[in-house]
Amino acid sequence: MALTCTVLVRDVNGLPIANALVTLGGTSGGTDAAGRFSTVLASPPPIPLIVVAHPAYVTEHIAVAGDLRTEPWNNALAQRAVAGDDVTFTVTLGRLDTCPVVELDAEQIKAVMRQPGRDPHAALLWRPPKYPAVRAYTGHWNDQLDCYVAEDDLLPATPVADTARGWAQFHHRLVKVQVDALGRFYWLRYPAPQTDQMLTVAVFSPNLARPRPVSRLDFALFYSPNTSSYTATYPYGLINRDSPFQQYFDLGKKYLLDEFYFVAQLLARRSRAITVMPIAHGTDLGPLVTGEGALRLLREVAAFLHRQCRTSSAGVRPPADNPDELCGPNLRSLARAVFSTDFGDVPPVGAVAVSGFSTGIAPVKQVMKTFPVTQGTTLWGVPSTGGTDALRVWNTAFRELWDLDGFHPDTGGWKAYQQLLRTWFTFDGTRVVRSYHSSGRVPPDPLADPDPVWKDLRGAGLTLDRQQTPPGRWARILQNARWTSVRMSDSYVDYGPGGDRPVFLDAHHTTPRIGFSHAAGITGIGKVPPGE
Repeated sequence: MALTCTVLVRDVNGLPIANALVTLGGTSGGTDAAGRFSTVLASPPPIPLIVVAHPAYVTEHIAVAGDLRTEPWNNALAQRAVAGDDVTFTVTLGRLDTCPVVELDAEQIKAVMRQPGRDPHAALLWRPPKYPAVRAYTGHWNDQLDCYVAEDDLLPATPVADTARGWAQFHHRLVKVQVDALGRFYWLRYPAPQTDQMLTVAVFSPNLARPRPVSRLDFALFYSPNTSSYTATYPYGLINRDSPFQQYFDLGKKYLLDEFYFVAQLLARRSRAITVMPIAHGTDLGPLVTGEGALRLLREVAAFLHRQCRTSSAGVRPPADNPDELCGPNLRSLARAVFSTDFGDVPPVGAVAVSGFSTGIAPVKQVMKTFPVTQGTTLWGVPSTGGTDALRVWNTAFRELWDLDGFHPDTGGWKAYQQLLRTWFTFDGTRVVRSYHSSGRVPPDPLADPDPVWKDLRGAGLTLDRQQTPPGRWARILQNARWTSVRMSDSYVDYGPGGDRPVFLDAHHTTPRIGFSHAAGITGIGKVPPGE
């Protein structure tokens, strides 16, 4: 019996992809301008396999466990519709996939260090002491973290002791966080043949308890200081001959996991927010410093996570479930495939908090004021088509701004930032600003500075005005539902007890650890929507 099979190929924006190569049942051909390929199968294969490939996207394989019309398949980015003897698969192609990985022993790493570029061309793996039979990203210990988290009021209601240092100066509590039991870390990259823009993205996806895909995915998008001083080959190169490490990957690990504890801070609140950190060579973040590019990036992450079945509980597995569980486990491997007849839709981008530390506030300001990409909307943007206004979608999604000791004197100045901040904040009545600064970044006093932005931010008034002034030090928080201003003298946050986690260092590098913790506690990002 003949069977007509049609494959419709779409990108993460739902737009057709032309010239994608579709292979099915011994036949193949390219999709037309509508992203469509059809073939008549006189004798459908007993276990059909559909392959969809395009050089700018990640190749997808859809294995069907028998009859194309009735049996389950193994790819969450494919949806099926059946009408008699006609079957249609709509396949979404994304542009992000896991980085290649490699496990090297000490001698092999030494050999790489002797080569030009010192480049293993993959993310390095190791066997963490906790799970010796499991490979994990190098340096990811996957141990329990004793994490100090800031309370909503941040500063204690009573005076702190003159001798207090570190977290003892802040209203906080201790939370034990087992990162590997609560989510998965991924190093992602754009397709290997892609040459117009090389970008790597660190992503942490918290486990979800819902058996069906969630209604939306919220995101915490973080921009670090640029990597202009880095000497390693981007992105996999090694430095430090005596104890080699991957410089760019160490950056993501540092902020998200074991020094700044950003992921732990969100997990401590049982947040569902996906943490996303793009890492580029030098200052070239390309399209990711525009609103359109940021929205496209988050849609690409959503598609990747849906492919991994991590938009529901279907992709949740114990840490030692398979030997590669802690190094970006990829469901594109048939050995770990999940079969279903209804994977649900890729969840849309929900609410987004954009944050930046130090000179990382520069890309944040670009995202605040610039929407269109210039690198090409088809691959890097979100075209406004079919009545969908991409700018409106982004303006609705971009809810919160977290300024983590942004170095404004070196990225355009405070005055220009205040004007931009006022425009962004007053766009509607729902946007939120959380601002945390050490005195070395010379933040204006919101109660004394004449710029009108401070009046706008204070809005209906303050629900919290608290300060601490032990000898030679000071800290103050001003806060209402839509705005937080925390200003602290360098001496207030300059170092602390070595046992504190996250540890206190100099004031500039300590402030984001306090600020991210506080913002993660009071944010609406990552909360479970009503009725879900």
